[in-house]
Amino acid sequence: MLYSIKQVSEQFGISPHTLRFYTDQELIPGVIRDDNNRRLFDEDALRWLRTIVAFRSSGMSVKMIQSYLELYNQGDETIPERYNLLVEQQRLTEQKLNDLTEQFEVINEKVKSYYDSIKKIQSSDS
Repeated sequence: MLYSIKQVSEQFGISPHTLRFYTDQELIPGVIRDDNNRRLFDEDALRWLRTIVAFRSSGMSVKMIQSYLELYNQGDETIPERYNLLVEQQRLTEQKLNDLTEQFEVINEKVKSYYDSIKKIQSSDS
């Protein structure tokens, strides 16, 4: 089955503009064009897009994704380089996750403090 830009953008929750950008940057292998030059995505392209969305969401740059794809297209002899690239992204993502966890804890402390203050005010008004 083939999917249109509209269908894919809705499925992945990304804008058609972003999807066109990804295809223009050749980040999604296997995208074909119909007779009217509209992009069409098959299941393989959707699998690639799922990976690209995960990479981008983790903060990986378009340039780094392009490097990854170049390595992928060179074949299995580049598996160690791809591994190293992804291990570095994994490290960066883990650091972001740790930072977010710390920020979340600070916000939770503030929310609890305000909640406790509201409860005190409400109980003193009674």
